[in-house]
Amino acid sequence: MTDLDTTLLLMGTTATTPWDRDQIRRLSAQARPRGITLVGADTPANLRSATAEELAYVDDVVALDVLNPEACRAWAATDPPIDGVLTIGERAVLPTAVVARELGLAGNDPDVVRCVRTRDLCRQRLRDAGFPQPYSAVCEDADGAERFLRETLPGPWIVAPRDGLDGTGVSRVDRLGQLPEAVRRATEPDAAPYFLVETFVPGDAYSAEGVMLDGEAHVLALTRRTVTDALLTTARAQPAGLDAATAERACETVAEALDVLGVTHGIFHVGFWANGSGIVVGDVHCRAGGEYVHALVEYTRPGLELYGMLVDDLLGCERRPPPAPAGAARADFLLAPPGRLCAVHGWDELLRHPNVLTAGLAVAPGGTVTAERDAIGRPGAFVTGAAAPDGLEGLAGRLARQIVLVVEDDDVPDEEPDGVDGVPGAAGAEPVPEHA
Repeated sequence: MTDLDTTLLLMGTTATTPWDRDQIRRLSAQARPRGITLVGADTPANLRSATAEELAYVDDVVALDVLNPEACRAWAATDPPIDGVLTIGERAVLPTAVVARELGLAGNDPDVVRCVRTRDLCRQRLRDAGFPQPYSAVCEDADGAERFLRETLPGPWIVAPRDGLDGTGVSRVDRLGQLPEAVRRATEPDAAPYFLVETFVPGDAYSAEGVMLDGEAHVLALTRRTVTDALLTTARAQPAGLDAATAERACETVAEALDVLGVTHGIFHVGFWANGSGIVVGDVHCRAGGEYVHALVEYTRPGLELYGMLVDDLLGCERRPPPAPAGAARADFLLAPPGRLCAVHGWDELLRHPNVLTAGLAVAPGGTVTAERDAIGRPGAFVTGAAAPDGLEGLAGRLARQIVLVVEDDDVPDEEPDGVDGVPGAAGAEPVPEHA
């Protein structure tokens, strides 16, 4: 327990996806029993549109542009009465560090966060410290990117924004003809003048989930990531299925990388590849993994309070050791072609299944499934859990096939019945992933 006067500031109290809302719900449920007053900060527009449920997770709100470091610095200069600051959102990680620095609170150095969030700077810092990294170049146009491709033949390559936002704007390029579209995707979200091109790293994709305690990284789980050839995540699973020696090496490598980068506080989510060359660290994030990864971590360590551990570390409170790992869990994502989502059949039956831990629709019926195949371009997801991993992938596939997404092409008038397709939840315009 903390003092009853303890106040925590949550930077970003509204969320656009069901998995992010679930993080906020868990944070609230774990902070309040510790005697903490939770204040939610968000933009005036987001607070005006916040639901009653979102507002109920916090005790008070403050209007603040939580994505603008300078606005947050100016606000912190007013010396607000808070004892800790944290966020679940990638874009608010740097402003959160700025507020912590200005108020003398526990948090990461803003310069460290800038480096971590800028992919090429993070790659170079790790490369200089002896970590294997892909060859990369910062480019400002397709001509520069084409020169890099020709210098690093035969490929494939990855084209991505410089800032680390998981899969948003990231493309795999196998031939020169794919480059213009990849450059568009990498630069369009923020009209960024520069983007990153790098050589493709072969191997299976994983991530490490954990929390910094007293400045040291504690890996709580390794996650196996299932992706399509277009790099779209279709599932995440724990345990990761790595042999003991590889798993130990991955945990050690991730902890060493975080130390080299200077990360000292918060929950972390670090991507990596395991291949014949060993462990190659990918994107590093000073926040919990999205896409229900947090739910997998808490389920596979029964009794763990992931956000409670974070709160205790930020406030310097006594902590209990994390519970031992047990069980298995996975998150599977629904895919559909772009268009208006007219209906979702089989959802209520899914929610009633005893192995379904949580589920959420990112696009409600009547909303639009976007053409972008990235982390926010999927209509929903569900999480299953069991005592052991055997059979869980097959169960998730059967459950996914029972969900039918009825999608109508946006070009078809509402009154026209033609053009409406019933799409199994894990299929759609993409090739059916192996788990479905």
